[in-house]
Amino acid sequence: MSSKSDDCPAWLATFADLMSLLMAVFVLLFAMSTLDAKKYEAVVKSLTFTLGHGSDLSQTQVEYFKSAEVNQAQLDKKGETVIDDLKPLFESVVDTYATSNQDSDIEVSLDREKKQIKVTFAESISFQTGEAKLKPGFIDELKRLQPYISAQTRVKAIGHTDKRPVSGGRFKSNWELSSARAAAVVELLVSKGMVLPQQVEVIGVAESRPVDTSETPEAYQKNRRVEIILVPQQLSKTESVTLD
Repeated sequence: MSSKSDDCPAWLATFADLMSLLMAVFVLLFAMSTLDAKKYEAVVKSLTFTLGHGSDLSQTQVEYFKSAEVNQAQLDKKGETVIDDLKPLFESVVDTYATSNQDSDIEVSLDREKKQIKVTFAESISFQTGEAKLKPGFIDELKRLQPYISAQTRVKAIGHTDKRPVSGGRFKSNWELSSARAAAVVELLVSKGMVLPQQVEVIGVAESRPVDTSETPEAYQKNRRVEIILVPQQLSKTESVTLD
């Protein structure tokens, strides 16, 4: 009786196919993620060794990982460049409002992650409580943004309220009030020729994004605000920006 101990078991072929499919899954997951190329390269080497093909990568794999590293380096450099480009604009906006009589009610910040500039106006300067009519002083402060808005700048106006329900007046809820305030800001910017309609967004978030969760008059006052988000030209052409 002849021995078949050296023959390949039937189950091993199925197992090899399964491992190949798992490798393909890992590659697809990598393609849809931002996994570090070095870490993924180590994973591929480990799988290759486990499947009995040695620990060295094929030439195709080597070229792929080199390309991935170059692409990641370019993305990192691009992000740094955008921030560098934003700094002079940010500093100019800060200087503009530092000379304002209402500077204590205006805050300018740079969001490095989202690569955008935010100008926050407290309710004390922008609107009467429960109303959506721009105060005259607020109109003057909004006009000061004009030098910093080009034809390619994306602008978002975001209205915020505190958590207390609306009582009386023409607005039925904080959602309506916050949206109406943001709309009033955008209407002014458009009417003064500072922006085109296709450049702007009106966003009302009511009390859903408080800066202070305390239930005090001071906290409520902080939360009642309007934010103007500026996304400059070089970013608006190349990247999408999430809601603030």
